[in-house]
This record gives sequence, structure tokens and C-alpha cells, in this order.
Amino acid sequence: MTHRPVRFAMIGAGGHASQSIYPSLRFTDLELVAVADLDEDRARDVGTRFGNPRIYTDLEKMLQAEELDAVGVVGPPELHYEGGRAVVESGRHLFVEKPPAPDLARTRQLEKLAAERGLQVMVGFMKRHASAYVRAMAISQRPEFGKRTILRLNYSHYHLPLRDHLVFMSTHPLDLARYLMGDVASGTVFKRGIGDHFVVALLLQHVDGGASQITLSAHEPRVQESVELVGESALVEVRNVTELRYHPAAPDMRAVMSTDETMTSLWFPEFTLPIGSHDNHVLQGYAGELNHFAESIKTGSRVSPGIADGVEAMRLAEAIYSAPEGLSELRLPD
Repeated sequence: MTHRPVRFAMIGAGGHASQSIYPSLRFTDLELVAVADLDEDRARDVGTRFGNPRIYTDLEKMLQAEELDAVGVVGPPELHYEGGRAVVESGRHLFVEKPPAPDLARTRQLEKLAAERGLQVMVGFMKRHASAYVRAMAISQRPEFGKRTILRLNYSHYHLPLRDHLVFMSTHPLDLARYLMGDVASGTVFKRGIGDHFVVALLLQHVDGGASQITLSAHEPRVQESVELVGESALVEVRNVTELRYHPAAPDMRAVMSTDETMTSLWFPEFTLPIGSHDNHVLQGYAGELNHFAESIKTGSRVSPGIADGVEAMRLAEAIYSAPEGLSELRLPD
């Protein structure tokens, strides 16, 4: 059987796409054959650096002219929805950056369109494919880790208005919490505005009985990210995506008091070695998510995270956005 790569086009050639998505294609079986962007010079610059695909300034013309298996849409949320809708209506599988639409209603519309046509829609929650979180999930599935009991997650960053804070940035940790702990059953939210920027604290109960404590702040000088996932006496920690510590369960109290019996495992990338697994695009998950997308298209397996995960992240974001300041019950939209 002759091997054929997945014929792939991109809608969007802006900063995030050119820094994170296009450079990650080299790790995948996605063959970039076309690029569409309203700014022709920007599209040609991307094309020159990433394989000389055909260039378009009209996405509809590209979708009509090119033989494509799948298309990626990377830009502002409005483009994610409008471009994503055009891709699905043209009969192609879709990779769309997060958020998949500006709001929950249009995210659900995209989900419905894809379901009607039997198409895959993968949402760019790349943290599921980041090296440290893939390792953390694998550790948490070991028998000795036990049932996941609690997740402590902090995701804080620079000043942003509340809606951008939640929809553009915090959908990442909201999806990560579901990835590590499962669907959300109920919760409480505390919101406090300092000027136009907010601190949010969540306490979530998950369907399987586990709990998550999540802090989301727009008052940090840069992005700060930390995760502590607790099992039945075991603990795995991830700091800023590039450092993982695993604290296995000790057999008894004497072992707890003995450093020889409670050795902690440490993983971090060795940046002095110029190998693919230490590339920033691999570590952050961009390469992994696009490789997973390509393999899912080739094999017909379900993408993860899919558009249903995008809907759930947007449900959580909308519930937080709608909550009053102070402490209240988290009311998830139907």
C-alpha cells in the first residue's frame, strides 16, 4: 500500500500560527498544500518558511480549488467559528484553535454541523498532549497511584478583561481539569474584581467523586501554571509544563519519616541535547496535538480533545463569566 500524507491547509498566518502551529507540522504526517490569510504578504512569508504552499486571500476560493483532507483554523475566535464552519460545510475535517468560537452557542452550532456530516473537529487544547501532562496522566493510571482524589491547579497571567481571561486563556486549565479528573458535576465559584481584572477561585466536584481546586488570576506579571494531582497517598506535580515530580505512596509511617524509603522521581527536559523530544513545540503539546489529529484522520479514530470537549470548556467559562462577584454556586448552562 502506498503511503499518502494527510493533505492539509491552514486558514490564518498570524503570530500564534507562525510561531507554534506551522513549525509543529514537521513532526506530523500533515502535508501543507495551501494557506489562506487576508494579508497576502503575511501568508507568503509563512509559505516561504514552511514548504511553499499555494497562497490564497479568500478562504472560500481555497476550499473550492484544493483537494484537501483537513484544514486548520488559527486566529481570533470569530475566525475560528466562521472559518471552521466553512471548512465543515465543505466536507473537510477541522483542527481549530481554542476557543472554537466566541461563545457557547456558536461552539454548539459547530458541534452540530460536524455531527451532521460525520466529520472530526479537534480543538487546540494542546496541554493534553504536552510532554509533562502526558507523563502525569500515565503515572495517575498506575495501580499504585490509586483513585484520583483531588486536583490543585493554578493558572494565572497578565491583565486581561474578564471575558478574554476566561474564554481566550482559562479554557486551557478548565479543559485540563476535565482531562485529569473527568466531567464536572457541580461546584462553587468566588470572583473578585480588582479594577477591570479578576481573581477567580473554583471548587469543583467531578462526576466520579474527585474534587478540583482551581485558581485563575489576571494579576500576574507572566503566565504561571502549576498542577498537583493527588491519588491515594501518591502525588504528581507539574510546574510550568517543563518539570514533573512524582511522590509515590509510602508503605507506612516509618517509611514516610525515612528519606531512603520515599524517593521522589524528577523529570525535566535536557535542553543541552538537540533532539526532537526536547523541542519546545513537543514539550508544549503543539506537535503532539497535530500529530494526533493526522493519525486520527488516517485511522478514523476519534480525536481528543474534540469539539464536545470544546463545548464543555465553554460551558464552564460561561458559567464563571455569568456568576456574580463574591461566592456563589457554579450554574452550568444547559
